[in-house]
Amino acid sequence: MGKFRGLRLFDSGHSGPIRWATYKTQLAIRHSQIREGLQREKDTERLYTEAIERIVGQYNAVYTWEIKVKCMGMKGHEGAQYIIDSLHLPISVEEYYSKVSIEYDKLFPTAKLLPDTVDLYNQIHSKVLKTYGHEISWQELMKLMGHTCIETCEEICQMFNIPAQPEQYKKEVESLYSSVLPSSMLMKGAEKLVRHLYKYEIPIAIASGSSEESYNLKTTNHKEFVSLFNPVVLASSDPEVKNGKPNPDVFLVCAKRFKGSVDPKECLVFEDAPNGVLAGVRAGMQVVMVPDSRMDPSLTKDATLVLNSLEDFKPEQFGLPPYEQ
Repeated sequence: MGKFRGLRLFDSGHSGPIRWATYKTQLAIRHSQIREGLQREKDTERLYTEAIERIVGQYNAVYTWEIKVKCMGMKGHEGAQYIIDSLHLPISVEEYYSKVSIEYDKLFPTAKLLPDTVDLYNQIHSKVLKTYGHEISWQELMKLMGHTCIETCEEICQMFNIPAQPEQYKKEVESLYSSVLPSSMLMKGAEKLVRHLYKYEIPIAIASGSSEESYNLKTTNHKEFVSLFNPVVLASSDPEVKNGKPNPDVFLVCAKRFKGSVDPKECLVFEDAPNGVLAGVRAGMQVVMVPDSRMDPSLTKDATLVLNSLEDFKPEQFGLPPYEQ
């Protein structure tokens, strides 16, 4: 693959130029993705089961095959409630989710990209939705990640038939930002990659669905780190970005704002959300996806390359300077 001048990572990724791989290389990647995807699906199912077994074991209960089968096909909160009721666990669904999150962090320590903001947004939306008598699962929220804030609020209001206007729901969500988002942490491999690219003067940018307010809060403790990115394009606040992901707007605007502007076909995107992958592909860019282990493997099929961790990325495969040994 040819050398490329810029890269996109952002909340979960950034941008810059690169030539396309040969058909043979792409085919090899696709075949590898199929094998890895099937194995990931098996491994992920096993780890999900292990996480639940650990939780119910705290109460001397057993997560049986019969209960597992009954939960298949249920929405996240319905499955959680069924497990709690079936095993008479003395906890609420909210407490169960908190314990699940802790176990997932132990079992899936490297399956995230930059800040783990999906779980933080899940906390926020769950708290607001609880006042309306609803809950949203991680999987449901992940399908909305990458949308602008108002697009997400519109979809959630419609999904749960919330008796409030999306603008009002948005205000309720934003009122919780300051107490939750500053706790965003960088994930393994992110800082190493970004500083490596910056050292070799590879242009890197942020193209996020966030608003300026939420972005500033998420990066509260990472100001020096995010200063390495230029430009920073925030879909929920930028007037030039008309539509959020999976539309390509934010990536196309970002490519245009690189110094000297660049051809979108020469940009590489790093993503962790399906909507972000589609947006990158629709912009004509190659996409490296680092999905959370909880994600359905079928949602990764549009990516050029799928990795289990950002630590597995090899810059030289995309014509970039290799890491120093």
